[in-house]
Amino acid sequence: MAGRGGMLGAIDFGGTKTALALVSPGGAVLHRDRFPTPPSPAPREMADLLADRFGRLWTQAGRPPLRALGVAVPGPADPAAAVLRRAFDWGWKDVPLGALLAERLGLPIRLDNDVNCCTLAEGRFGAAVGRRDFFWLQVSTGVGGGLVLGGRLYRGGNGMAGEIGHVVLEEDGPPCACGRRGCLEALVSGPAIVRRYRASGGRAERAEEVFAAAAGGEPGAARLLAEVARDLGRAVAIAINLLDPELIVLGGGVIHGFAPYLEATRAVARARVLRQASGDPAASVPLCPTALGGDAALLGAAALAATRRPAPA
Repeated sequence: MAGRGGMLGAIDFGGTKTALALVSPGGAVLHRDRFPTPPSPAPREMADLLADRFGRLWTQAGRPPLRALGVAVPGPADPAAAVLRRAFDWGWKDVPLGALLAERLGLPIRLDNDVNCCTLAEGRFGAAVGRRDFFWLQVSTGVGGGLVLGGRLYRGGNGMAGEIGHVVLEEDGPPCACGRRGCLEALVSGPAIVRRYRASGGRAERAEEVFAAAAGGEPGAARLLAEVARDLGRAVAIAINLLDPELIVLGGGVIHGFAPYLEATRAVARARVLRQASGDPAASVPLCPTALGGDAALLGAAALAATRRPAPA
């Protein structure tokens, strides 16, 4: 049951976990569910599971009118066709996930990749409300970005705008999954933090353990995270010099533990950005953490549900 003024359905379909919610037009999560994503799902089986779990959540809430269902997906997407173009971990290619869910739920489906959804969420419900030009910088298992210009999500000529994770900071740096060396992602992502820490003699399986070691006074962990803050600051300066955004919002799983190092990142960026005419160095680094925490992609799916599907190119 779709309605123009109804609630918003949201699914954050991730590689390891999937979250579902019914969200008010103002961004309040009213009902939610969460479950581990199966390790190697087939597309139709995953569509069945998503439809079943979302349908149950909707029924438990009394099946209120929904404007649409937004879905954040873990890979490149075609929002106009509601198609997941790639899900690399599972070998998916050109999966019409929107059509599969619409067939099962009878709802309009909006679909986009998770980074774009996080960007939309921050502009509609989070730290970038009221900003017409801002950049979302996500540091998690990978590193990516989303760009809003003139109040609209900017995708670029090939849908690849915002891929700051593959800006090369060190020509002879560590190898990156993209095939190059020294990319930002190879230096500051969660797996990169673990790799760098273990290379220095530390023992950790997750980035959270490195943050905990630093908080507990372990010098090697603190030294490494200072280097990560420096590398991230260099990338922030590149984004500011190139785009001159009103705001850069940092989000993603790694950023949740990054608060003690945020000022160090800002200081590195401040030393590298062009000064504004006012000469105010603080104003030259418009940087803040996400206001939405781990719900950014889920609320981004809700924001997607509140929009019209983009017209085909």
